[in-house]
Amino acid sequence: MQTLMQSIAQETVITIVVTVLFLLHFRASLVIALTLPLAVLMAWIGMRVFGVDANIMSLAGIAIAVGTMVDMAIIILENIYEGLSAWEQQGCPGGGRRRLEVIRESAEEVAPAVMTAVGTTIISFLPVFFLTGRDYRLFAPLAWTKTYALVASLVVAMAVVPMLCRVLLRSSRLSLRASVLLSVLACAAGACGALTGGMDVVRGGLGCSRSVFVVGCGLLSGVVVLLLSRERIRPIERNPVSRLLRWIYGGRLRFALRYKLLVLSIPGLVVVLGAGAWFGLARVLSPVEQLAGMLGADLRSLPGYQRACEVLPGLESDDWIALDEGSWFYMPSLYPAASFSQAMEVLQTQDSLIREIPEVESVLGKIGRAQSALDPAPTSMIETYVMLKPREQWRPGMTERGIWDAVNAAATLPGVTPASPLQPIEGRVVMLQAGIKAAMAVRIYGDSLEGLSAAAVSVADRLKRHALVNAQTVAPDIVLGKPYLEFDVDRAEAARYGMTTKMVNEIVSAGLGGVDAATTVEGRERYPVQVRFSRDVRESISELPLVPIVTETGEVVPLQRLASVRTTWGPGMISSEDSRLVAHVMFSPSGRAGDLETVESVMSDLSGARRTGELKFPEGNFELQPVGSFQSQLEANQRLMWIIPLVALINFLLIYLEFRDLPVTLAVFTGLPVSFAGGMLMAGLAGVQLNTAVWIGFIATLGLAEDDGVVMATFIRQLLGRRRIRTVQQLRATVLEAGMKRIRPCMMTTATTLIALIPVLTATGRGAEVARAMAWPVLGGMLVEPFASFVVPVMYCAFLELRLRLGLGVVEPEVCESVRIIPELPCGSVG
Repeated sequence: MQTLMQSIAQETVITIVVTVLFLLHFRASLVIALTLPLAVLMAWIGMRVFGVDANIMSLAGIAIAVGTMVDMAIIILENIYEGLSAWEQQGCPGGGRRRLEVIRESAEEVAPAVMTAVGTTIISFLPVFFLTGRDYRLFAPLAWTKTYALVASLVVAMAVVPMLCRVLLRSSRLSLRASVLLSVLACAAGACGALTGGMDVVRGGLGCSRSVFVVGCGLLSGVVVLLLSRERIRPIERNPVSRLLRWIYGGRLRFALRYKLLVLSIPGLVVVLGAGAWFGLARVLSPVEQLAGMLGADLRSLPGYQRACEVLPGLESDDWIALDEGSWFYMPSLYPAASFSQAMEVLQTQDSLIREIPEVESVLGKIGRAQSALDPAPTSMIETYVMLKPREQWRPGMTERGIWDAVNAAATLPGVTPASPLQPIEGRVVMLQAGIKAAMAVRIYGDSLEGLSAAAVSVADRLKRHALVNAQTVAPDIVLGKPYLEFDVDRAEAARYGMTTKMVNEIVSAGLGGVDAATTVEGRERYPVQVRFSRDVRESISELPLVPIVTETGEVVPLQRLASVRTTWGPGMISSEDSRLVAHVMFSPSGRAGDLETVESVMSDLSGARRTGELKFPEGNFELQPVGSFQSQLEANQRLMWIIPLVALINFLLIYLEFRDLPVTLAVFTGLPVSFAGGMLMAGLAGVQLNTAVWIGFIATLGLAEDDGVVMATFIRQLLGRRRIRTVQQLRATVLEAGMKRIRPCMMTTATTLIALIPVLTATGRGAEVARAMAWPVLGGMLVEPFASFVVPVMYCAFLELRLRLGLGVVEPEVCESVRIIPELPCGSVG
């Protein structure tokens, strides 16, 4: 909750700054500052109505949507601002009634584009609802809350923003004398307010003296009131920031309309680099290298080419991003033959050694299991919770992984297997999902315990030599590691004394394990009274064959006359899956490759070794299968690979329904692959590994990719419908004018979304890892989003020039029916 409130507060300040910077109108920024908290409150109402719990993931949906929520309001606000500016420049004809009509018409002008943009963003999150298992439980609340937030922002932008514009968006009519008088009164009020006791906290935070604080508050209040009382709605031509933006964009767009292929090659290069970041630049450009080699050229000799291939080797796949729980879950195993007293001694020793690490706050170790079938933990399985101190108390340069290495090094005693790095919640999820104590393992199916024991040792030896596996974490199940006493009844000898096999077994069972002979009653409590051999007999294995047994004939003979006694090795625990015996070989990756790449390489190596005979198993039917938490990631990847293209197709249909023009739809839709490539390029440069959280970031990018293109294409189409275009020069001038009119809201929305990502990328609190992973693709996609302000006009203009040269006209008949045609267009100097 605290992270969300900080994000909302920071985004509100960012929106005010961006709005003031682009519009130079403080009251216009108040419109956004008032609507943003209202939209967030409406999203919370949606969470309450539909039963979505408030947790890290659900609140993260609102936090990452804050930058997008203000975009719709900014577009409508900017268009109303521009309409009111033009109306005031004409002398305010029609009075207050006409002012209301201008606000309504300006909002209606961009309403279709806003609704289409929000629709594509909402539909882009449909893939999240098709996930299953762990990923669905994690990210479905995020998708729901972001959907509520976007719907709320659309309602606020369409209904509330125009009403606030009616109240706040007006030029001040006060005279200079009245403005100065109000400023003086505000200065006095600000100074008096600074003298109250409630402002001492603010003054203490600033660290200034009381007099300086009072004077500063007074001056600040006076200046703000003076600016508000003298504030006027400025036309875009008189706004220095807008003039600079139009000058930069206008010159570049004029050049782009003249040299279309050259300009369109830049987004094409971004797409190639994005593909190189995903699959590896060397792999993507290998056909070009082969073609250059056929022509006698060597691309690798080009300056910087080899370095680029090293920087973009391809993205690796990770399992998932574990939240920082502030603790470690140390789960080693003892040899199954260890007694309970030995296990207790090892546990206490480990706890003492781990507690000596400076970053450790407390240690809690556990062996055994509760009286529940849901916790099949043997006494040889140790579970130790290592609680860490706050980061401020860590040694300089110490990391979570460094603390884990220190724990593993201190607690690895003789006879104790190494443990894989897990956190408490993460470890429980892994155990529930795959039944193992590590993030990944090789499951061996077999027909006998003896064969599984030998196969597990062989697989473990092979894994320890694998380059992508951390050899110290390889831990095979010890299938036959528990000592057993076997009594083989001599049936003939027992029958000679009138004893059956059952009788002999019952004597052995009662003597060693005990038999209930009676029950003692002590008040409301009842306790069984057991009879068995004395402790010195039971603990002396060599004396067991000499234990006297009274036979049915009344003779007393040693036990060895009735049964042979021998020790052997047997299973400490028998595991089965799919009605077959199984054993696991657990391991952790070495970090040289991603989790999924490591598993794929391990299984390929084991399969190849079995075919060549390097990996030998006993006689029987043995099968190998990779298991672990990465299985959820594999399933998510398989689903997303066909759901994301389907959602992209749905977005394409939505854009087509908005324009009913295939070329315009294609021009707008080009923003999607460019933004996707930009996200991949940013993920590659940041060294991010692909997992479900990163794919959620790409899904968010898909929803934002077409927003600027929709706004730009809508106004180009509207402007073309109002004018009669006869020449290529008139067409280019019209497209240039439309681009100049819409570049300001496009840049405002892009700036707010980009700057809003900064708090997410720099956050260090709990849950920041997931939000940061989702933010990297969005950052890359939004950085290349401004290309849409060039690509859409250039592609649209190229298609219309072709129609014009073929004599087909530039505007479809249905577009002309609803607009007034302007007879002539003063042509600009667009060549």
